[in-house]
This record gives sequence, structure tokens and C-alpha cells, in this order.
Amino acid sequence: MSPPPQPHTGVVDLPSAGVPADHGLASLGLLMQLAGRASGALAALVASVFVLESRLHRNAGWFCFAVALCIARSQLHRIAGRDLLYSRRTAEGGVAPPFAAMRSYIAFGIGQAIVLGLIATLPLGATPRTAGGIVAALALWPVVLAVMWRLPRFRPLHAGIPLGEDRGLESASILMTVLAACGALSTAGIVMVLGELPSRHLQHGWGAMLVVAFALLLIRSCLHLRVGLAGLRDSSFDRPGELASRYASFGVLSAVCIGGVLSLLAMSERLVPGAIASVIVMCWLLAAWPMIIKRYFNQRQFAELLAGDRVRHRRAPDAGLTGLGWLLACHAVVVAALLILAATVEPRGMGRALESLLLLTGPMIGRSGLELAIAAGIVALELLAAAVILGMADYRKVIATMYALVAGGVALGAAWPLVQSFGRHHVDLPMAIRLIPMAIQLVIPAATLVLVHRAVAPVARARYRNAGGPPPASVAWL
Repeated sequence: MSPPPQPHTGVVDLPSAGVPADHGLASLGLLMQLAGRASGALAALVASVFVLESRLHRNAGWFCFAVALCIARSQLHRIAGRDLLYSRRTAEGGVAPPFAAMRSYIAFGIGQAIVLGLIATLPLGATPRTAGGIVAALALWPVVLAVMWRLPRFRPLHAGIPLGEDRGLESASILMTVLAACGALSTAGIVMVLGELPSRHLQHGWGAMLVVAFALLLIRSCLHLRVGLAGLRDSSFDRPGELASRYASFGVLSAVCIGGVLSLLAMSERLVPGAIASVIVMCWLLAAWPMIIKRYFNQRQFAELLAGDRVRHRRAPDAGLTGLGWLLACHAVVVAALLILAATVEPRGMGRALESLLLLTGPMIGRSGLELAIAAGIVALELLAAAVILGMADYRKVIATMYALVAGGVALGAAWPLVQSFGRHHVDLPMAIRLIPMAIQLVIPAATLVLVHRAVAPVARARYRNAGGPPPASVAWL
């Protein structure tokens, strides 16, 4: 078991006005753990489907090697996120630097991107343009982390990341609120789509099973949202920790129940083995985030118990907004990677499969030159909003509001044709999948607009120091 971080006592030396002591890196660690587990599960799904169906024949060895590299990268990604949250002992018995695993991930991620580009070109028949797009898309996030790691503001944290003033409660609550809203909107949309099915489909076994599965997901999202909202209201981990424990228990139980329902559906319909493998991976994905949240809340509560009366729980000086900043940065990088693929993938060799997968992103990205240019502009605006929020600049509300209005308006316009198609076309799996990115594109700008204008009553005063400057000044954090 990893040792809990030692809480700091006394006055916290804030890096700048409004920025928490940990720069919101706890939120980045949570997001990296989620992304690592999700990408690992998807890579395992691809590997299992290939093994069960064996369609590539002569290129089987290269394909398995590429999947193995993807699984290894996802594990390093998860470990790098874990080390931002929890202390880890080295073989010599000391505490490992928090950015050591991130450096390993950056080096491996860039190398893996180059190797996959070569594999896509030579054995799998992709064009050089497609291979270049794959390399650029896969290397984008490691490059962003490499730049972030070398910024002067993060250098004091290389030896150790202190706990935030509120132990990361508000930033984690913001993440949970936004992600839960995305899940609630997408599952509610899917339930509405299923409700449009003819009665003969609902009376059939598979229709009823799907309604039950997505109803469980909707209840789970509501419990998830409840935890996030409780963390935004309360100033301690007591009530949010209790709700998080309930959510984690229901999340794991619902994952098992949904897996059982979908397994019965797969067996009754005599689906291919790849469909059964997909059910297993879905259970893995559904159980990952509740377990991440449960460990996070338990560890933070344990750290507070160890601290006792030595450390007073205070509201974060940023009101958790750095968590929103990291979420915007991660989302912008994901969309940028998809835009790179959309602009470079050609329908030849491996490019055909990638082009089919890009169609599932729905309204997230377009295909024409104008749509790609608009999406690229929104990504640039989102990155700017993330940067000013992470730095807690005075003009963050203006930039974040501009991003929210532009991105929200474009997402609503792109999603409207899909919404109008409800009830007019036969429901299929790709249509249901496209509801998920549509919900994400709508919720994130709306959440940004609400959160940056959220009024938070000050509950504590903190101090920050300027080396060689005037005497410390008291600052009331909102």
C-alpha cells in the first residue's frame, strides 16, 4: 500500500494569487488514471476480437505487437496519473519523485507513436500521410505533458506535491459533476431513443434488456452527479466521502448487472465471440471510475485523520477551477488528435478502419475543410481558456465565457440534425454511440460557463510570499 502524503502544517506558500498549492495536479492524476484504464480496456478489446476472429492472417504478428505497445502505454499512463496523487516507495525505501513515472510515459509514448506509424505504413498498408497523422495524434499528449513538466511554475513540485488546501475536494467534485452530467445526458438520450422503438421490439427480450441496462446507467449517473454537487457545497470530505462510497458500491454492482444482462442478450441472440468480449470490456470500463474515486476519497480522508488538529481544512483558493482547467486541456488535446486523424487519414489499408472509427465521433468533428477549420479554432480557444484558468488569470472569466458561448453554439448546431432524427430512423448501435460525444460537446461548454461564474463565499484567508518583494500580504480567496 502506498504511504499517504504528509500534510503540510502552517501557512501554505501559494505559487500565485488564486492557485492552489498542488496546482490542481490531483485532478490531472484522476483524469490520467481514467484515460489509462479506458485506453487499456479498448486495446484489450481490439486484441481479444482479433484473437477470436483472426482476420489479419499474415500481418497477425505486427498487429499483436502494436496492440501490446498500446496496452503498455496505457499502463504507464495510469501509473503516471497515480504518482501525481499518491506517494510511492522506491526499491531503496525512499519516496519516488512524483514526475518520474510521467517522464517514463513521455519517452515511451513518443517512441510508441513513431513505431506505430512505421507499422501502419509497412505491414498494414497505410499511406505515408495516414502514418504521419497517426504519429502526430499519438505523440500530441506526451508532448503536452513534456512541455508542462518543464514549465517554471511546476519545478518546485518535482521533489514532492503537497496536498491542496482542501485536499483536492472541490477540483475532484468539479470533475465528477461534469463527467456525471455528460453521462446523464447521453444515457437519457439513449433511453429516449429506445423509447421510440416499436412496441414489438420492446416486447422482445433484447429490447427490454437494453432498457434495463441504460436505466441502470442513468441511475448511476445521477448518483455520480449527487457526489459532485455535494463536494461543491460542503467544505469537508465527510458527506461527499459517504456519498462517494455509496456511488462506488452501486457503480461496481451496476457494472456486474449490466454485464450479466448484456451477456444474456449476446447468448440469446447467438452473437459472435467478439460481442461477448465487448461485454467484458464494458464491465471493466464501468467499474474503473468508481474504484478510482473510492480510493481517492478514502486516501484523502485518511490523510485528514492522520493530520488531526495540526492542519485546518480550508476552501481551495481557486474554488476547484484548476480541475476544470485540466479537464478542458485534456478534452482539447483529444479533439485535436481526432482532428489530425480526420485531416490525414486516407482510405487505404489500415486507414479504412480508422476512417470508420472516426465516423462514430458524430458531431465532435466534421469532414469538410470548413468544419475542420471551425473545430480547430474551437480547440485553440479551449486551450487558451484552460491556460488562463490554470494560471487563475484576472481575465479568465472573459476567455472562458467566450469559449463556452462559441463552443456551445457550434456543438448545438452540429447536434441538432441528430436530435431531429430521433424517431425517424431505425435505431442502430452507431447512432447510440454518437450520442456520447454529442453529450460531451454540449456539457463541457455549459459547465465551463456555470463554474467560472459560480459565486463562492470566502471561508478562509491565506498568504503568499514574493521572494525579495514587499512583506507578505493577506489575500481573501473567493
